[in-house]
Amino acid sequence: MEIVKFNLFRFVLFLILPVVIISSIVFSVGILESYEEKGEYLVPQNPIAHESATFSYQLLDPATNQPLQNASVHMEIVKTEALNPWLYVGYLREDNQGTGLVYEMDYLLHDGKIQLESNFWDAGSYTVSIHATAPGLKSPVDVQIPVEVKVPLGKIVNTIGLFAAILIAAMISGYIAGTLENPFKKASNSGGAIKTVVSVLVVGLLVAGSVPSALAHGNGAPSGPGGTMQIEKEGVKAELKMNPAEPVQKGEPVHFTMTFRDAKTGEPVKGIDANVSLNHIDDNLTMFSTRTQIQNGQLEFDYAFPDTAEFAVVVHAAPNSPQSTLSAPFDGEFSFEVPPVDPSLGAQIRAGILMLAVVAAGLVIGVVGGKRRKAAFA
Repeated sequence: MEIVKFNLFRFVLFLILPVVIISSIVFSVGILESYEEKGEYLVPQNPIAHESATFSYQLLDPATNQPLQNASVHMEIVKTEALNPWLYVGYLREDNQGTGLVYEMDYLLHDGKIQLESNFWDAGSYTVSIHATAPGLKSPVDVQIPVEVKVPLGKIVNTIGLFAAILIAAMISGYIAGTLENPFKKASNSGGAIKTVVSVLVVGLLVAGSVPSALAHGNGAPSGPGGTMQIEKEGVKAELKMNPAEPVQKGEPVHFTMTFRDAKTGEPVKGIDANVSLNHIDDNLTMFSTRTQIQNGQLEFDYAFPDTAEFAVVVHAAPNSPQSTLSAPFDGEFSFEVPPVDPSLGAQIRAGILMLAVVAAGLVIGVVGGKRRKAAFA
């Protein structure tokens, strides 16, 4: 009678493997669904970087619980925490890991409802702060809403695929190198595998150091925008001023002042219902889009540009009442460029180190496997 040996390792492996597979499937489905969850104020609940999210908030009078009428609102979006640059170095575009003010605007809302379509360019933690006052309101309404922005799922998959491909390529290279005979070898040398790996890593370090530098300096910096841009039509002269005017820097808030005046008299146009948006021309994206009332012909807002590209501020203005001095709808577009900046040395070093770590791991595994195969057939 044959005695079957009990293998504890295999038993545990076959016991755990189905649990791991099922858990992975459930976890993956949960991740996919979380990218589409609708929140109380945000759609989706956790916005995805580089994709538009819709923010909607109805301000209420605490005394009556009714919509706040003729509310003066100050709204800010601040990035409070960046992602770990080591975990997401493959995802990051250039070195956009900074925190601070992203968007700021003063609203006048007859119905007390804030509506904003925004592209949270970077993944990380944000806070939306709202401060509202209104006639007859005893004390201001202050609201703070935390927002968590996710890395796009496609970016994660692409990054994992890239590192897996590099690892496999390094393993194949190391395996081939391990099976080859060293023509300079005079005696048995147990450190041959290590020397092979070190030699390849030195070459890889030089390549990794040169590639980011070439990418960083591949484009010349275009001239910055002028300080003032004007559009005149439909009897209205619209003007957009930017401070600082030139050059606009990526990641640094720029203050915009938009004014509407009568082209003949120079008087401010009153009673405007305005839709304002900032468009990323190169990627055909809307960075933000919102609506507000403009009573005195002037609108101000701040925005920190996350990318170096061509942008356009687009405005659609219409009369908001019979008393408005705007005689007809007005549409205007102000275009300008944000010049490119070089990735920081830290970002280049992080990318190079992680890439070389994957290459080193693959080479070590491949070389060891190749040498074992060569020794088995020796």
